[in-house]
Amino acid sequence: MKKTLNNICALCLMAACGLPLAALPASALADSMSSYSGQGNDAQAKREANERANYLSKANEHSLAYLGQARQFREQGRYELARQRYLQALSICADDQTLGIIKRELDGVELLLRTMR
Repeated sequence: MKKTLNNICALCLMAACGLPLAALPASALADSMSSYSGQGNDAQAKREANERANYLSKANEHSLAYLGQARQFREQGRYELARQRYLQALSICADDQTLGIIKRELDGVELLLRTMR
């Protein structure tokens, strides 16, 4: 009985060790991905990076516009409208530094609203 258990364990260990090695070439061939696959991928990657940069630039412009409106509303004492604009600016913000500023100012407006209620 003990000898059969040892044989089964040995077979399982051999199968477990051999299985990843057998599957490796098939998965590597299935991906067919290589860092040297050609210039087409490089051009596509540059185009996607360019599109991403343009999107982030436009998103940041909108975020700063919302931030300016929120600050105007806050100065006028219209805290609910300011809160809405801060949330809009926060939802589209693409810059970490601006994101921190928006969060800090939004927390201040929410604190004002809580104390006023």
